[in-house]
Amino acid sequence: MFLRKVEIVGFKSFAKKTTLNFFPKASSFSKNSRSEITAIVGPNGSGKSNIADALRWVLGEQSLKNLRGKKAEDIIFAGSGKKTRLGSAQVSIFLDNRQKKIPLDFEEVVISRKVYRSGESEYLINGSRVRLLDVLDLLAKTGISQRSYCIVNQGMADRALNATPVERRMIIEEAAGVKEFQLKKERSERKLKATKNNLKQVVSLLAEIEPHLKSLERQSKKAARREQFQQRLEEKQHQLLGFLWRELAQQVQQFQQGKSVLARELMITQREIDNLRRKL
Repeated sequence: MFLRKVEIVGFKSFAKKTTLNFFPKASSFSKNSRSEITAIVGPNGSGKSNIADALRWVLGEQSLKNLRGKKAEDIIFAGSGKKTRLGSAQVSIFLDNRQKKIPLDFEEVVISRKVYRSGESEYLINGSRVRLLDVLDLLAKTGISQRSYCIVNQGMADRALNATPVERRMIIEEAAGVKEFQLKKERSERKLKATKNNLKQVVSLLAEIEPHLKSLERQSKKAARREQFQQRLEEKQHQLLGFLWRELAQQVQQFQQGKSVLARELMITQREIDNLRRKL
């Protein structure tokens, strides 16, 4: 695996889209192919260091101090006499993956990072938006990271020679490809620490709640008895309503019967009155 190409747009001094081709395209690469760029030279202030910063930034560097800046806007082109400032910066690296060192089913892997003046940023792998964690995991499997010695800035060689045993161990571990497992270990330790903090909170909550358990238990028993009495009351209410309904139905029936009797008596009386009127 090797770095084939770098594209920089709006990062620091790169106002226009700049493409650095280090090797031919993966599809046309052969044993006889030669690199297109072996070195970048130029006077002081021409932006040579900005290329290394761009590589370190796209690999996930979060420290603005290491990028020689004070705030996020410092890495976006701030404008010049001939060109206005830009609203975003983007860096993309093209990695040859025909040897499948990166666990993706692509012969070429493109990792991009973009930042806006509003502070929003995004990471892309072959055009798909991903998290910084995904980029770090992917690069850790290949031994590449923003802090590894695949990018050597000024003074890093001296620091490597003058490093302490602990620092040298970190360099050797980086070169040995154990960064992936270190990341997993760090995340596991953070999760364990968070779990311990949660357990402490649970214990403190239990200690706080325990004195109220007896009171809550009494209230629970009262609530259960209340439900029982409520159920019995509803049953009694249904029985009472049923009894009243039956009483009312019997009274209505008796009233209907009395009404029928009175109607017959009224009819007989009316006939008698009619007979008396005829006689008169």
